[in-house]
Amino acid sequence: MLDQTHRFSPAPFTEVDVTQLLQRICVRPPYFALDTLRLEGDLFRATAVAQRHMSNEAGAMQACEISRHAAICGLCAAALAFNDDDRRYYLARDAVYTGYANPTPYGATVSFEARVVEQNKRHATAEITVTAGGADLAFLRVTYTILGDSSFKRLFRSKYSTGFTALAGDRMPDPPTGQFSSAGQTEVLTLDKVPEEACAGHFEHYPAMPVAVLMGQLGLVAGRLHGTPYRVEAATMTAMDFCWAGESARFEVTPLTALGAYSCTAYASDEVVSEMSLNLAPVE
Repeated sequence: MLDQTHRFSPAPFTEVDVTQLLQRICVRPPYFALDTLRLEGDLFRATAVAQRHMSNEAGAMQACEISRHAAICGLCAAALAFNDDDRRYYLARDAVYTGYANPTPYGATVSFEARVVEQNKRHATAEITVTAGGADLAFLRVTYTILGDSSFKRLFRSKYSTGFTALAGDRMPDPPTGQFSSAGQTEVLTLDKVPEEACAGHFEHYPAMPVAVLMGQLGLVAGRLHGTPYRVEAATMTAMDFCWAGESARFEVTPLTALGAYSCTAYASDEVVSEMSLNLAPVE
């Protein structure tokens, strides 16, 4: 059992034991890839470095990867606030992302600070400040639905996979490739079948594609439409359901009237699972 007194010590920084933390949360390596975990009062701090290949997106880390680490930092802060060691599943349902121009080069260390601003047994909201090179890189507000271990397993028992292990690999694999097509102004990326590798580290024995990976696929399509170097200025995401391994997936992006503004929708087996508004700014 975790040492409650040690965990909530008023000392300026308390190191967070990764092994003990992983007992409480629903994600695992390689999706969980945070370093230098610290707890300062109710502020959870961590660092990470980019793993994805460089693209036309400027910055020390791509927005989808920032969102991945930020959402995990937020759920870690929520998990550490509970007075027990039970595992809970933190399902990101809504997220608001604000990005800032930051000249720090790609691959530099990115720092995250997460604080829970609302929490009860069923829901939590966290705000995460992201910096690189000592300057602001992004700010996120993420809302989670919280499910206990037994509730999650009962709700998704049909998705259980004996052969899927969330612990495989030492880093997230590249996003799955698919077929691009166009329908009027809408650019479409279609995956005939979501591979289990795209779900690595996201729910042991329950292979669900992480919301941040969905956002990354939508961002990939938007970047393809945009055509020139950019940074993500703002995004608003709502997730209604999961996209599970073995399902077909489709990512549709439509440019709006405003320059650099896009409407994005992710489908799993032809059902909408996530919607996102996205604003891309030119690189100055």
